[in-house]
Amino acid sequence: MILIFMVFSNMDYFEVYGKNLIVTIFMVNLILFTLLRALLARSVYKLLAKKKILQIKILIIGGDKAGNDAAKELENDPFADFSIVGFLDDYKEPGEKINSHYHNLGKLNELDKILANHHADEILIAIDHTPYERMIHIVEKCLQTGRLVKIHSDFLHVIAQKMDVEQYSGIPVISLEQKSLKDPEWGEKRVLDIILSCVALIVLFPLFLVTAIGIKLSSRGPVVFRQKRIGKGGRPFDFYKFRSMHMGNGDSRHKEYVQNFIKKNNSCKSDDIKVYKITDDPRIFKFGTFIRKTSIDEFPQFLNVIKGDMSLVGPRPCMEYEWECYENWHKNRLNILPGCTGLWQALGRSSVTFEEMVILDLYYISNMSFWLDLKIVLQTFPVIFLGRGAH
Repeated sequence: MILIFMVFSNMDYFEVYGKNLIVTIFMVNLILFTLLRALLARSVYKLLAKKKILQIKILIIGGDKAGNDAAKELENDPFADFSIVGFLDDYKEPGEKINSHYHNLGKLNELDKILANHHADEILIAIDHTPYERMIHIVEKCLQTGRLVKIHSDFLHVIAQKMDVEQYSGIPVISLEQKSLKDPEWGEKRVLDIILSCVALIVLFPLFLVTAIGIKLSSRGPVVFRQKRIGKGGRPFDFYKFRSMHMGNGDSRHKEYVQNFIKKNNSCKSDDIKVYKITDDPRIFKFGTFIRKTSIDEFPQFLNVIKGDMSLVGPRPCMEYEWECYENWHKNRLNILPGCTGLWQALGRSSVTFEEMVILDLYYISNMSFWLDLKIVLQTFPVIFLGRGAH
């Protein structure tokens, strides 16, 4: 309004000082609007929380320390719009008092009925120090309800290292939601995979030639190594890599190592068990060490992507003898196409334990999106170029 008045009352003044006037008014309005919004929003939000308007009703899974601590944080937050309907704990009797304010509403197999009876909107899983298989069972059961699921647990510390952690009234949580494998987003991901893989093959062709020459000068045998791997749904496929090992070497050493690693035999309970690949492997020639360290040996997998055996981002495919050692919950990591890179590569590849790798893959399946794929790819580059965690 001031500017309009200036134009009609004194055009000369506006022509001389108009630019500075516009900047000044804009800055003053921006500051006033920001302050007013902050103060007003804070007051309105506090009023809504106090009057229990638009409250989100939460069911907490886990009635021990983690669950109790989460409940206290939610209770003490004056701006929280959460209402705890109660707890659910398989190891406590139904009706047992928890946290002096709430009761155990029942067992996990009664989850659907409890959610319906108490009109709970969200589920907060707050359990520490529980076996992976048990936690996965709880998470899957909760996701099947269609409710938003949040997890507050040491169980997901490996995800928290790289992924954004949400603050739930001061409680660090990770959100999960049930993503259907028939979601159109998976089809869009497949189209993008094909386009980007074709572009990569064209752009990287000179590097492919140099790598092929280096392999031929280093060791006798084919440039590309073909191996049977397990992909989506447990189906085998031909997996391509640039060859980094001498010909004539068997896989018995790696087979024994991996099987012991997955089964957690006594021979694998050392401090360096986190290494998922054999270090100082004598089967690898010198140039092969370089292309493995920089992940150049992985580039032929763009062909696997175009063929439809793999995706650019997803869980890594496994060996046939690894698959034989998997428990049922481990196999869920390959409910989708395996990927050229994934969360465990972004975290440093070989520095991630087997069970942590499975957890990362299951997290990815529940949260797959274009932006998560982009984030994983960008985080993989430093790992590749710095050779961090590779063997």
